[in-house]
Amino acid sequence: MSTLWELMHDCIPDDHARQVTSRYYLDEAMRGPRAPDRVVDLGCGRGASAALFRSHDPRVRWVGLDIRDSPEAAQRTPGGDAVVYFDGVNMPFRSDAVPLVYSHQVFEHVARPRELLAEVGRVLRPGGLLIGSTSQFEPYHSFSLWNYTPYGFRVLVEEAGLTLEEIRPSLDGVTLIMRSYHDSRKREYGRFWQRESPLNTEIDAWARTGDRRTALVNLRKLMFCGQFAFRVTKPATPP
Repeated sequence: MSTLWELMHDCIPDDHARQVTSRYYLDEAMRGPRAPDRVVDLGCGRGASAALFRSHDPRVRWVGLDIRDSPEAAQRTPGGDAVVYFDGVNMPFRSDAVPLVYSHQVFEHVARPRELLAEVGRVLRPGGLLIGSTSQFEPYHSFSLWNYTPYGFRVLVEEAGLTLEEIRPSLDGVTLIMRSYHDSRKREYGRFWQRESPLNTEIDAWARTGDRRTALVNLRKLMFCGQFAFRVTKPATPP
């Protein structure tokens, strides 16, 4: 029986084991030497990511993409950045044209993730990026359909002809479940998006007692994380 380490070790980082959100890969992409001049926010909701991208480059062209009956998209203030509505699968962009697709906590809501990931692969330019985050242990919320294991998400990504380059843990699943259970205390739990959540803190203590390798700490956090962040690429040349 294969272990998660055997299946995932090549995309589990060994530099640090801090919990992150999708913002981690957004900042990384926009600070890099090949920062994109155009981005598509897949499942843009209220469109909050436009300001995050423009904090790095005020000239970046941001396009939001969402389904028309998304409750989050309905909360957008009219006007401002362009938002395109689509059927949840067929993206209205040319093939090999988009340098970066961003998707913050969206894939757990996607009815046909295989087909949508294939479409992401079609519209990304060779060497382009899909970055974002999704859920592993998160209770039902806002028409959510799925939770993904890190390995399951990798399988879907590779079926689409893409490469999962890196995956990092976000806050732990126990905290995310307790946040939902104690609905009236959600603001109290919200601080754990800005600091290590309780189980992740316990894992850090476990790591110190045995002087564990950083990648193994990330592995342990990934096994129990409520959400995880990812960086996916489209190969520069066909496999």
